[in-house]
Amino acid sequence: MNKTVFGTIIFVALLIFIAFLLKGSKTEPPQFSEPVSAIDTEVDPNIMDFSEPPEGAIVFDMQYRGLGGGEDELRYNSYWGFGGQEKETPFIKALKKNVKDIKLVYNPNYENAQWSAIEMKKDKPVAFYFDLNADGEVSSNEKFLPIHEEDSAGRITAEFVTPDFIMNSKEGDKIPFRTLLQVNFYNQSSSPSCMWSPSCVLEGTSTINGEQTKLILFSNGFNGSFGDFGRSAYYLKNDKEKIGRNISRHTLSSIINYNGQFYNMKLEGTHAQDMMVRVLLEKYTGSAGELAVKLVGNEELTSEFTNASIKGTKSGDINFSISGKQDKLPVSEYKLNSGYINYSTQNNKWRLNFTEGPEFKINTDETTTIELGKPVLTVSAIDEGKRYESNVKEQTVYAKGKTILLSRKVIGTAGENYGYFWNNNSNRSESIKPEIKIVDSDGKEVASSEMEYG
Repeated sequence: MNKTVFGTIIFVALLIFIAFLLKGSKTEPPQFSEPVSAIDTEVDPNIMDFSEPPEGAIVFDMQYRGLGGGEDELRYNSYWGFGGQEKETPFIKALKKNVKDIKLVYNPNYENAQWSAIEMKKDKPVAFYFDLNADGEVSSNEKFLPIHEEDSAGRITAEFVTPDFIMNSKEGDKIPFRTLLQVNFYNQSSSPSCMWSPSCVLEGTSTINGEQTKLILFSNGFNGSFGDFGRSAYYLKNDKEKIGRNISRHTLSSIINYNGQFYNMKLEGTHAQDMMVRVLLEKYTGSAGELAVKLVGNEELTSEFTNASIKGTKSGDINFSISGKQDKLPVSEYKLNSGYINYSTQNNKWRLNFTEGPEFKINTDETTTIELGKPVLTVSAIDEGKRYESNVKEQTVYAKGKTILLSRKVIGTAGENYGYFWNNNSNRSESIKPEIKIVDSDGKEVASSEMEYG
């Protein structure tokens, strides 16, 4: 071999070796394992072993749909926060090898992936890491950039959405799912407020009274179940209706009201990988009665429901959201959970809301009247420092300088608990706040103020 060529080869090899040593002395960029394979969420209803639908039943074959979290895209608009003692799982340990500044985030519902992380740069959240396949390693598709960022009025907000992943249920099913994380930093706080939301639905179309109609099912939190009566939710409207970020949805019920007609709702199948849910609607043929609500006071009142939430007491499977336009209900026993009422006297218009309404029964072709009203205000005072103690006692006398927490209750004649009262005389409703006075042993006023709601 030519000596010049041999010397050149040795010199080039030496340069490569030196370059390798220099590279090893620098900070390495994050190295990830291979990406998780994409999951198939499409299911053919023809391969499912469903029973033959009853004659006249309306059939919805529900398909999974992941939501991207866009500004005008459908959202749950419900958020959950979870707290837990921080734990360095294998995923977090692997992440810390390559990412310096992270804040841990907890969600107990994701088996073997309860802990995820927010990457911070210059006190702002710039990425979200979530163990999609729960293998304890960090893959290249487990880092997510914000889909939405905002920095205003002392609040920094960032939102992140995962792709679809497989979640293991307690029953052993493998469930396609997707989640959204909203991260908020308030007033330069070093600790974020992290709120989770499901970001997927089941949807299907069918024909009701000659119109193409869309049905959407919303999950009961993070267990991946879309068919829990009383816990999951649904949307049912003409398919021509535009579906944006906010839509009116109702608690899932075994009996529903659609355009004045009651239907029995039945769900078959399971939401899981390679499986699907079928929803059947059959016209309700049972008896019905009417509901009337009367608000009573010290003078004559005219009142009407604007909306109310009603739950069956014999069966928690029945749940209705009714408005003033609906006064008929299937024969059963119910509880009035909550509602809003518009009412007026001769000269004033008002609006109120309440929770914990009374139980009542609907009988065939009869009108059941519920009497609400005659509210009574009570105020309780406790030591502010003991507000979270389970056995804290109310007092009426405190030493000067003691910090106390005042709470008010407004209870009606049927045991209903009132929240807000609004004056509706103008275009802008104004809430009416109770006034509170504190006096000494001689009856002399010590302090006074309006009680704030919340």
